[in-house]
Amino acid sequence: MGNTLLGGWAVNVITSLQSGMPLAVTQATNANAFAGFSLERPNIVGQPSLNPADRTPARSFNPSAFASATAFAIGDSSRDPMRGPAYRDLDLALVKHTPLAEHTDLEFRAEIFDITNTPAFAQPNGSFGSAAFGNITSTTTDPRVIQFALRLSR
Repeated sequence: MGNTLLGGWAVNVITSLQSGMPLAVTQATNANAFAGFSLERPNIVGQPSLNPADRTPARSFNPSAFASATAFAIGDSSRDPMRGPAYRDLDLALVKHTPLAEHTDLEFRAEIFDITNTPAFAQPNGSFGSAAFGNITSTTTDPRVIQFALRLSR
C-alpha cells in the first residue's frame, strides 16, 4: 500500500534562458526619404544601455542617448545598438504512475508553466521621436498556468 501512494512519481523540469533580442532604433521622422532612405537612424550621443537594476518597463534603456539626425545626414546609430529584455522561464511537472491491474495504468499529472510567474516583456518601442520611445507596453507570454490531468492506459 505504501508503494502505491509513494512510488511511481517523476519530476520534470524545463528551464529556458535567453538573452534579449537585438533592438533596432529608428527615427520617427525621416528627413532623407527624398533620397530613397526608407528608414533613418538617429545619432548616438551617450550610452544607451542601462544597468539591469535601473531598467523598468517605463524606461528599458536610456532614451537621452539618442539625438535626431538632420536632413542630408545619416545617423551614426548602428543597426541594433542594444538588446531588448531577456527571457526566463521555469516549468515543472509532477507525474505519478499507478498500476491498477496487469495491463492497466493510471497516470496523474500536475503541470505548472512559468512557476515563478516572471513576466516576459515584449521589445521596447524603438522609434526615436515617438512619445513611447524606450517604453515596454506589453508582455509576450501568459502568466502562470496550472493544469491537472488523469490518463487511464490499457
